[in-house]
Amino acid sequence: MKLEKLANWPSERNIKILIYFSIILYAVHFPILAYYWTLSTFPQNFYIHQLSFSGSYYKSLLRSMTAEQINYYRIAIILDDVYAVSYGIFYFSMILYLGRKFEEVSKWRKSGYFIAILGIIAAICDNTENGFILLMLTDPQGFPDIWAIIHSCFALIKLICIWTCIIWIIVADIHLYKAKIHTLKPFLVVIISIATVPIVIIYPLILWH
Repeated sequence: MKLEKLANWPSERNIKILIYFSIILYAVHFPILAYYWTLSTFPQNFYIHQLSFSGSYYKSLLRSMTAEQINYYRIAIILDDVYAVSYGIFYFSMILYLGRKFEEVSKWRKSGYFIAILGIIAAICDNTENGFILLMLTDPQGFPDIWAIIHSCFALIKLICIWTCIIWIIVADIHLYKAKIHTLKPFLVVIISIATVPIVIIYPLILWH
């Protein structure tokens, strides 16, 4: 699919539906995910363990957990796939929503088509990363170290895509405001605060052990 197709697809109505859907999915799903992650007592910060690029390090973390805690961790990882879907849909639709506010020849509009795809790529990388975690959990102390390295590679790509999306949303919205192309409506303020702060900042802090 050529990126230019995103100029008209999805429709503006469907984009708003996707935005609301992703927020509702996140709001309903997140407490369940946080509950199981807390039960697992996974002993490390969100960013550190994902970007460790080390099988031995990951094994040392799993060694400190009981079989029951590992099972809770497994459930949390499976639930995290739904979380990835929620933010992937949000970034894709929100960036298109803002990007279409710019003129057709604007670099902001054209870059928005590309950045929107990064939201989907982030979700795919997150789910792939989770797949390798599930593989590692089948043999917590004997899995090949390369699995942890590949897991961290996908985690790095995911985080780069997520932060690129967040920065684009904030800067684009400020640019639109200054250009008086549209005002910062409460709708956008609420959406941005709900999606960018809890997903990338509050989320890892809540799950910090």
